[in-house]
Amino acid sequence: SLSSLGVFARAFLAMMRGRVAVVGLLVCGLYGLISVAFTPSLNVGMGGVAGRGASAQHSTRIQRNADGSMLTPFGPVVTYAKALMDAAREKGEDVQVTQDVLMIKDKFKEEEWLDKLVTVQNDPRITEVQKAKKIVDLLTPLKSTVMPKFIVFLAKKNRLNGIKVIMFEYVQSMYYKQSITPIRVTSAQRLTEDQLQKIGEKMKGKVGTTDVKLVAEVDPNLIGGLTLEWGYTDPVNLYAPTHGVDLSLKNILNKRALQKGVVDAL
Repeated sequence: SLSSLGVFARAFLAMMRGRVAVVGLLVCGLYGLISVAFTPSLNVGMGGVAGRGASAQHSTRIQRNADGSMLTPFGPVVTYAKALMDAAREKGEDVQVTQDVLMIKDKFKEEEWLDKLVTVQNDPRITEVQKAKKIVDLLTPLKSTVMPKFIVFLAKKNRLNGIKVIMFEYVQSMYYKQSITPIRVTSAQRLTEDQLQKIGEKMKGKVGTTDVKLVAEVDPNLIGGLTLEWGYTDPVNLYAPTHGVDLSLKNILNKRALQKGVVDAL
């Protein structure tokens, strides 16, 4: 009958509405999972930060502000370091500029010099270019003619606070381009120049680069022998070596003690 058909139609429509609601909920839930898992990263640039949410932006901003330069170890820093390399090559002052870079890098470890630098950088009475000239005076004598001009160039770009990180990037690029591997040699007693030279020749073949830079240190706790570390993720600060050899007497004695069942802690 017509009344039976009406009841059936209403029941069918109610059932379909329920299914639509369930499907809608499933779709919304699936979309939520996808949006969480595949949130697109923000654009990266001079003012942009790659990350998810405000916390990622905040932490990265703190890293950029750490030395006041607003520079990250990518993009602009690499560009400025390359510009310095290109200028040095064009003027035929590669060696002199490298000497200046290494000297400036070491200056940032001197507290007295840093105090003078901060005084110059925070002086509100002078322009950025004037600050650059005062910084050049603090670094005198420089070996190259390129470095003073480069520091003034940074001032004109409002990047004086980036000197430190640019110098570090220059050194890292130099190690890579010139195929130089820094190696830390730690010995129980100070090694002679002849011993260091022999170690250097041996390590050239082992690491597969054209040259090595040996950083010699003394640790009496080794008792005898030496340790070698290389493959640093940060070749400037010699941080996080990926390869190493322990040829110390301390290591040998520890292994013998463990083989005989002697606990080192006792």
